[in-house]
Amino acid sequence: MRKILRSVFWTFGCVLLLGSCSGEEREKVAEEELPSQIVDNFQMQESKSGKALYFLQGRRAFYYDKRNKIVVLDPHITFYGRGKEVTSVVVCDSGVISNRTSDLVAYGHVVVTTSDSTILQTDSLAWFNRRAKIETDAEVTIASGEGTIKGKGLISDADLNRIEIKEEVSGTTPFSVQEESE
Repeated sequence: MRKILRSVFWTFGCVLLLGSCSGEEREKVAEEELPSQIVDNFQMQESKSGKALYFLQGRRAFYYDKRNKIVVLDPHITFYGRGKEVTSVVVCDSGVISNRTSDLVAYGHVVVTTSDSTILQTDSLAWFNRRAKIETDAEVTIASGEGTIKGKGLISDADLNRIEIKEEVSGTTPFSVQEESE
C-alpha cells in the first residue's frame, strides 16, 4: 500500500510541477525528469573478463538515458566470488545504477546477508564497482553468530570479510577491534 501511495504522490507531484511551468519549461522538465523506458521484471548482470560480479533483479526499472541512471524498485542483488559462489545478497526498497560505472546505490531498509549468515542492516549503501567496495555514512548494525556491532559509517568488501566502521562503534564480538591513531 505504501508503494502505491508513493507512486501516486510521485505522479501527482510531476503533474503539478509540469502544470505550473511554461511551455518551454515543461518540455525541459519532461525531458529531464521522465524516464525514457520503464521495464517490469528488470534483470541485469555485471561481469568483468567473463566472470560474473553481480546479478540484479527488480520489480520495475526506470531508465533515464540523459542522466545515465536506472532506478530500480525492490532490487535483489546477488554478488558472486571468484569461483561463481554466492558471497552476499542485498535487498532494499529501491536502488540506482550508474550506466557509466555500474556503481549501485541502495536505499531504504537495506539488508546484506553474506554466505556465512552475517547480516548488515542500514538505510543506504553504495557499491563502487571499480574498487569492489561497499560504503555508507549511515548508521549500521552487523549481526553474526559471534555478536552484534553497531556504528556509523562503513567501508567493506561485498562479503563483509574486511569491515571498517567509521565512528560510534559499540557492541560485542570476539574479534579484535583496531582503533586508528590520529
